[in-house]
Amino acid sequence: MRLTLRTLLAYRDGVLDPKDAAVLEAKIMDSSTAQQISQRITDEMKNRKLAPIPVDAREFGFEANMVAEFLDDTIPMETLPEMERKCLENNTLLSEIGSCHQILSRALSIPAPISSALRQRIHDLPNNPTARSFSEGGRIRRFDAGSPSTKSSSQNEADSLRSSIAIPANKTVRKSNGELRGSGIELNDGLGRQVPEYLIGNDRGWLKTAMLGLVLLTSLVVVGAIAIGPLERVRNLLRNSDMAKVVLEENAEVAVTKERELGVKRPPQKEQTAVESDTAEKDLDLVESSVGSPAPSFTSPSVPDKLKPKPADASKSTTPVVSEASATPPIPVANSRIQWLPEKRESSEMIVLKLGASENGAAPFWRRMHAGEYVAVGERIVVPPTQRTEMRVEPGIRFLCAGENDFEQSKGGVIPSVTIRSGLFFLFATPDAKEINLDCNGLVLTIRFSSTDGGCALEIQNEWSSSTDEMAKAGKLASSSVVRLIGVQGEIDYSSREISGAENKGALSVGQFTRWKDGQSSGVSELAEEPWWFRTSVLRPIDQLASKALQRALVGREPAVIETELTEHMTPLRIHELTVSLAVRTRIMLGRYDGLFESEGVFNRGNLHIHWSSLFSQVAQSMGRDENRLALANAIRQAAPNRASTLFSLLALPTQEQLVAGSDKLLVDSLLSPQMDERVIAFQQLNQITGKTLMYRPDKNPAEGAQQWRKLLVKNEIRYPEPSKP
Repeated sequence: MRLTLRTLLAYRDGVLDPKDAAVLEAKIMDSSTAQQISQRITDEMKNRKLAPIPVDAREFGFEANMVAEFLDDTIPMETLPEMERKCLENNTLLSEIGSCHQILSRALSIPAPISSALRQRIHDLPNNPTARSFSEGGRIRRFDAGSPSTKSSSQNEADSLRSSIAIPANKTVRKSNGELRGSGIELNDGLGRQVPEYLIGNDRGWLKTAMLGLVLLTSLVVVGAIAIGPLERVRNLLRNSDMAKVVLEENAEVAVTKERELGVKRPPQKEQTAVESDTAEKDLDLVESSVGSPAPSFTSPSVPDKLKPKPADASKSTTPVVSEASATPPIPVANSRIQWLPEKRESSEMIVLKLGASENGAAPFWRRMHAGEYVAVGERIVVPPTQRTEMRVEPGIRFLCAGENDFEQSKGGVIPSVTIRSGLFFLFATPDAKEINLDCNGLVLTIRFSSTDGGCALEIQNEWSSSTDEMAKAGKLASSSVVRLIGVQGEIDYSSREISGAENKGALSVGQFTRWKDGQSSGVSELAEEPWWFRTSVLRPIDQLASKALQRALVGREPAVIETELTEHMTPLRIHELTVSLAVRTRIMLGRYDGLFESEGVFNRGNLHIHWSSLFSQVAQSMGRDENRLALANAIRQAAPNRASTLFSLLALPTQEQLVAGSDKLLVDSLLSPQMDERVIAFQQLNQITGKTLMYRPDKNPAEGAQQWRKLLVKNEIRYPEPSKP
């Protein structure tokens, strides 16, 4: 039996006799081409990106009758090789042939009971070519011409009776004429003489790889040319270096001759000391690295000059001073910076806000960052909700923002350091850096990656915490932080210095995590399920649309009007409520709390009731900064001076002991408050304590829902759940 595409399909679907199958299996094992084609059939049958073949296709190989003849092994002998060649040249046709053959092969061993009523209905259909049909352009036509029926009604009834009997499982629909015909293309290593080799492979993979490599090489050459600049610039760069003479040593004699002709006198040269020699070697390495390496991708010409980082003062720097002609001046690790380096077009369109001071010394203001822009020490960055983009912490830690984030560049020692107040992040090592310090609201973490492909995830959530009555009356709000470090890729070592001063060390593998609550470690545990934000920053597709609308609103805005534009988006007259919610959450991240508790504030508007939970959580999330807690207290005093102490008491999440002492009654009584914002806060706190809603709606019939909470109050069931045993 010859090894052709037809026999290969029959072997794959198990319709051959055992003897023929054994012979064909030996041939497949000896033919790498046959194995490759078999694997290609499997891959293409699973490929959901392939478009289906049109039902009325007329091209050779795609015509429905020709495909049926090929599958039924009745195709003309002279056409079979060309048909198989067509299948090998087209992934769609190969997938169609393999899928249909597999379905038909399985149908041979499955009974096919068909009711006599259905068969009679089929026989009763008219044999007119315009009846059994396919509609196209208002006309109905067949794919092939029908043959007039010459049977009598009795013969039709007999055929219908015979066909209504189920086919036994050990029988086939038609009797085979014997061995499958093997006149197709032989699937051996010489197949390339009939079909080009690039069509036999898996979707022309090597051609795509070659083209991709060519494009990448061309890009590197262009970027390298831009980084190096004109040839005269390189010569000046080498000429300004003390060790450039070594590089140009072969031209030294020519230069001396020209100087003698021009009458130029050289000063006497002194001997070079060991220290100067070492310094010169370092300078030479620096010059060679700046000339021979391509420019980093973040040196984008679209970044305005006034936004580009200014070189550090040479008198204060401990690193070698480089000429202005150098492409990239060295940056000391101790003063490393954060740089926004989006890798994809979508991430480059995200909103990244930076708090920067004005040139005339006025109050600092928020503005959108540009791709490639640096962040200096002490400058604050906010990435609003639903945004997802990449940062780079010098000298090379990749910093992926996976949601709403609030962080800043902080001064570090030998290791780069970042201060994080809240957010969701992925951190990945690079060949340039495998260690970083993180200050997470007082908890200092040092993360060390064991290899260059290591990675971890960091989750920092701020929550409301309890406070004394004196603190509540004074308007002092309290919050606590929950930090979770998750192993994502490779092995990582970590060490933490808690707020109390205690130190903790450990290691994490993929799927393990450790957690700190108020700076206290809970040990290493296994991750039960993947956090939702690992794959996406958007829970619902409709939130993505609202995020796009907010991006368009802030594109091209002047820095001074960013906050004004966000404030205007708080009015849902012409804006969708989801966009309003994102605008309010972004303002909360910036430390703006006005418009929350006023009479027409966010928590007093019933049309935003589905967003109250996320907005209230966002307020708690922003409490990682002392200045934000102070700003919220001032906003409450200005918006509701007569109710400020009540709001402060409701915002302080009570402890278990305080619930027993009577805080539970305060929360339940507040569910019937005439002020909607007080009802909203009380309900959110009760939900956080018990995890229940009891169908309560602060904006509709609060009295009915409050009765259910009243019953829990009487039973003393408004308590935190007991911690589960390990």
